[in-house]
Amino acid sequence: MVKNILITGASGFIGSHLVEEGLKRGYTVFAGIRRTSSREYLTDPRIRFLELDFSSPQRISETLSEVRSQGIRFDTVIHNAGITRALRREEYHRVNYLFTTYFIRALRESDQVPRKFVFMSSLGAFGPGDPVTMEPVSESTIPAPVEAYGESKLEAARFLQSLHGFPYLILCPTGVYGPREKDYYRYFRMVKAGFTLSVGTHGQRISFIHVKDLARLVFLALESPLQEQTWVVSDGKNYSSREFSDLVRNAMRRKTISLRIPVPIFRFLVFILQGVSYLTGEAPLLNREKAAIMGCPNWQCDPSACFRDLGFSPEIDLKRGVEDTLHWYRENGWLKMR
Repeated sequence: MVKNILITGASGFIGSHLVEEGLKRGYTVFAGIRRTSSREYLTDPRIRFLELDFSSPQRISETLSEVRSQGIRFDTVIHNAGITRALRREEYHRVNYLFTTYFIRALRESDQVPRKFVFMSSLGAFGPGDPVTMEPVSESTIPAPVEAYGESKLEAARFLQSLHGFPYLILCPTGVYGPREKDYYRYFRMVKAGFTLSVGTHGQRISFIHVKDLARLVFLALESPLQEQTWVVSDGKNYSSREFSDLVRNAMRRKTISLRIPVPIFRFLVFILQGVSYLTGEAPLLNREKAAIMGCPNWQCDPSACFRDLGFSPEIDLKRGVEDTLHWYRENGWLKMR
């Protein structure tokens, strides 16, 4: 039996890996993209494309109804579309929350409610762990996001949880890294340039998951009988920011100078960058959102519930994952070898 899956945000870093995992598992994959989206990582001829305009409730409903009129039903949906960086706080609310509500209502109006709907949220929707006890974040943690991105993801999750009989699952991954990822890539570039940057006096405790492990986990969730559940997701280990830095430096065989910036000075620098961004009209890489995240010492999480419920076991540890990611950056010309 053919299994149709719709993956939104399919052209991005995580989305393109979800598409590959779906194809590998024998799904007929519909890649939900914007008209202007790059298809650089969506070249497999088996992919079927669906242009989606989430900004218009009417247009998204019409698109899904047209697909339904062609006799196509989506057995499962992964809603991965969203933004992680914006010029203004309200943009997170509009794209990550409102567009999600438009999409779900359109699925209902077009008779396209799937058997399972996975919402890709973020550990940011819970916020950081306790900075004193250093207890990791888990599903029992009371959500307290520290930035607008996390707030918008929490809003969308609460909307899903308010629906009666809607077959949702919510995944909240920690830092996702791997081939094609652009934020950690900038850290690799810093190391190549000969320095590392940290904020505060004590560093952070952090967690990760490789994108290929995350993609496998998403499909385990889709194919499970479970519904109406939320999981925090990582590779099951927690690290110091120094450990991560050492893994990157060792993989690149680089000696670096460590720059440690006090939180107040870092926030002042971000304030200046934010002001410049309003003049250029482009969202800066370092903004108030990133400052809030980097100022929190505890981003550890406890994914034992999803390991237990889904029988998940990660295949890629951080050392291997960093080496795998570095190899991809070099093979694809993102980092020149010297």
